[in-house]
Amino acid sequence: MFSTKQTLVVASVTALFSGSVLAMSGSSDSNSASGAKIDGKYAADYAEIIKKADGKYLDKAVIEAILGKDASHGRDGLVGKLDPANPYSFEVDDSIDGGNHGNAQCKIPAAFTEVHDSAKANYFNDSKFVANGFGTPIAESALQKWNITVDGDGKGLPAAGVGMTVEEGGKIYVQFCGMCHGEFGEGAKGYLPLAVEENLVTSDFYDPAPMKAVGNYWPYAVTIFDYIRRTMPFWTPNAPYIGDAGYLGMTGYILQSNYIKIDDEGNELDNDTFFDSAMLMKMNKYMPNQGNFFCDHRPVIHNDRCMTNCDNAQVGDGKGDIHNYRQARKLPDGTPQYNVPQRMHEDKPGVGHAGM
Repeated sequence: MFSTKQTLVVASVTALFSGSVLAMSGSSDSNSASGAKIDGKYAADYAEIIKKADGKYLDKAVIEAILGKDASHGRDGLVGKLDPANPYSFEVDDSIDGGNHGNAQCKIPAAFTEVHDSAKANYFNDSKFVANGFGTPIAESALQKWNITVDGDGKGLPAAGVGMTVEEGGKIYVQFCGMCHGEFGEGAKGYLPLAVEENLVTSDFYDPAPMKAVGNYWPYAVTIFDYIRRTMPFWTPNAPYIGDAGYLGMTGYILQSNYIKIDDEGNELDNDTFFDSAMLMKMNKYMPNQGNFFCDHRPVIHNDRCMTNCDNAQVGDGKGDIHNYRQARKLPDGTPQYNVPQRMHEDKPGVGHAGM
């Protein structure tokens, strides 16, 4: 996920929330007079309140001091946390997702002041940093080729007008992607598909996990372009002979294959539609699964590794029977999951389900 104003990799985040997906957002104004509230929602001097409490930003008393007791625990508190400026917010600007989608975006709330302070001090001021023992520092000129990060709000995208028609993008896709992902995104030779008509919600707890693809899973259209440009084709990512126009064209073809809308009327991309960054941003808010991402703040719990004399809950069906279990690699009808036999070297490479 990406933040609204900046994207940071902050090492200290892992120690705070192992297992969560976090990104950084611009801080709110924390220099206002003590006792004042921003829009009547939360204390303007929240950073000072937290620092005086030895950084205990999740302490109940600290949260109540900043948000107020009712706002902290009632419905008003939830609504307030959908405000991107709220220090405990889990929402982002509408420019990314086209509207309020609850906690559709994980980020580091501004209340985590030590993370923000650490990033400000160390991430943006690395002129004196020396990577001892990790080889020769790469030249800045060599890094320019990879200075291509695109944020969820479109920052970093190629200029409008750089692109091609969806049909032209499809030809490039078939040339460089089809051999692995199928000509229509159906998947090939053991590689996962990019377009499937499958609901991510299963009808039974024991059903195998549904196949995830761009249309039913990916939250932001802009990050599809960012991902494929920096990683594909896998033998030569960010290929100059494809260029920004080609990568945008391929993105348009993938979105068309997933039937992503381009407007509120439900229209979709035509073959002759010119696909550039402007069209990509227009489609960003129509990704079907966008609002289903959330921050998982549950504690991370690891079971002790067990090889002998294991508790029954860790054996077979959870009741100690090692012969009663379900294979996650099989579909409800007993047939293998997509390309599993190929991946397990039990079947020759081919397209789609074994036997199809």
